[in-house]
Amino acid sequence: MLFIGLFYSVSLIACGLSRDPRLHYGGPLALLLVAPLVGYTSWEFSSFGFGYLLLTAWMVWQPLPPWLRNLRYLCWFFASAVLLLHAVPGDSGLLLLEQETLKSGSVATNLYLNHDKVWVAWSLLSWLPLVRLSMALRRPFPRWLAPVLLAAGVAAVMALAAAMGLVHWQPALTPWFWTFAVINLVNTCVAEELLFRGLLQRQLAIRFGWITALVVASGAFGLAHLAGGWKYVAVACLAGLVYGLAYLWTGRLVWAVLVHWGLNLSHLLLFTYPLSK
Repeated sequence: MLFIGLFYSVSLIACGLSRDPRLHYGGPLALLLVAPLVGYTSWEFSSFGFGYLLLTAWMVWQPLPPWLRNLRYLCWFFASAVLLLHAVPGDSGLLLLEQETLKSGSVATNLYLNHDKVWVAWSLLSWLPLVRLSMALRRPFPRWLAPVLLAAGVAAVMALAAAMGLVHWQPALTPWFWTFAVINLVNTCVAEELLFRGLLQRQLAIRFGWITALVVASGAFGLAHLAGGWKYVAVACLAGLVYGLAYLWTGRLVWAVLVHWGLNLSHLLLFTYPLSK
């Protein structure tokens, strides 16, 4: 079932990247029909996904008067929130690990393969390019300096987490590393960067300027991690700032995704995960 789940998520992102409407919409539709038949998802989830697919297609292809367009946006935000909160009826994700300690000195954790966030990523890819330029560049320094500053930013995030006692140094390769790497990239990093940087930061930058956009998007990203406590929120805010700068300095969401992924993998490889006991 793990292979089916990975295929489902990767295929959904691949279809989202396609500009051919037959693949962009036909691929997800096929997944919705086949997944319940093989026991990966429920028909309740597929029914919700079908409605979300139709809503996305309607938003892309059918212009409306402003008042009705705003109502449609509201419907999309509500449906996306349901997916992001894992609240779709009949779906709880694929549980891979239950209350297991991945590394010594770490708290026990669950590892899920959730595909609901990937549906939001697929929808956002209908408007936002992942690799192509999607925001005006702001890089008042030599091109070679950006990777150095972003790497320093990643190090600063983990240093802050360690200083707050959330994690401590514990380098080790866990048995689930490669599975985690794929799941985290496809099911977490792509979706979150499309949402917080591609949608929120980009739209705020258009309306209020890049400084306000960077601060608000980073703060919203931090608050999205409130379940981990206020220290975790502070670390996530700094991480969001680093991801936001990656987008601001390159104009391409793919670099924000890769920096986000690199930080998460560094966390798992070099420190206790997800938190210290």
